[in-house]
Amino acid sequence: MTTQAIQSRLALALDATFDAANEILRQFQGLAIDVVWKHDGSPVTKADHEAERILRERIGNVFPGDAMVGEEHEDAHGTTGFKWIIDPLDGTESFIRKVPVFGTLVALEKDNEIVAGLCYMPAQREYAWASKGGGCWWVSDTTGATTIEALRDRAQRAQVSPSSDLKEAMIVTSGQGAFHRSGRLEAFNRLRAATRKDRGWGNCYGHLLVATGRVEASIEPKIREWDIAPFASLLREAGGRLTDFEGKDSVYSTHCICTNGKLHDEIIKVIKGKK
Repeated sequence: MTTQAIQSRLALALDATFDAANEILRQFQGLAIDVVWKHDGSPVTKADHEAERILRERIGNVFPGDAMVGEEHEDAHGTTGFKWIIDPLDGTESFIRKVPVFGTLVALEKDNEIVAGLCYMPAQREYAWASKGGGCWWVSDTTGATTIEALRDRAQRAQVSPSSDLKEAMIVTSGQGAFHRSGRLEAFNRLRAATRKDRGWGNCYGHLLVATGRVEASIEPKIREWDIAPFASLLREAGGRLTDFEGKDSVYSTHCICTNGKLHDEIIKVIKGKK
């Protein structure tokens, strides 16, 4: 695996994600949003499908041998050993309610390792990206930017919070209901008791807040790989850590803990009821 192979893919993904997410924003700003309810009770919109189509076409045209996994379309098998993991619209519930907390997530995996990741939140006007050994970069205000080159010029190095005191930490989740539905309500209550503040800025925004040092941890009791994959790279390069509730470094478990690293082991103990 070469740095050049990763960087060439990251450059393409930056541009394609920018375009796909801005299409989502255009539909968000429209008068009506068409919603279809999937068999599992979750919503999907025209924006989800259109954004994933843009990403798949743009990436596939340049790297046709790469595999792709996405939330809204069938998996595409590859031959290069690279795999893209795509969530075109993370936070669809917010999107359809006109709440501007949603994003487009793209990750690149090679040899079972996430080697690059991107998170663009068009309504929040925040964009973050990372690659193995290349650091985590963040643009906190994309207003007026029309090209990726302009965004790169504005980017600043992202770092996680330096806090090492769990009692002073702020954690974010998708809310108490997610823990209740997954049978982990007691874990949620222990987390609330062990930390200073908790907020419901869940989904990709919560994880982005950890990677950019604004909160100490983001915990999700029920996720899929496309919900979290980019943050394995973003957090690592920003100095943080991502595991499942058992401490395993994997985006394929059904739960995750994103932290600044310093509080990670303590939070696992709290979740398990060992502290």
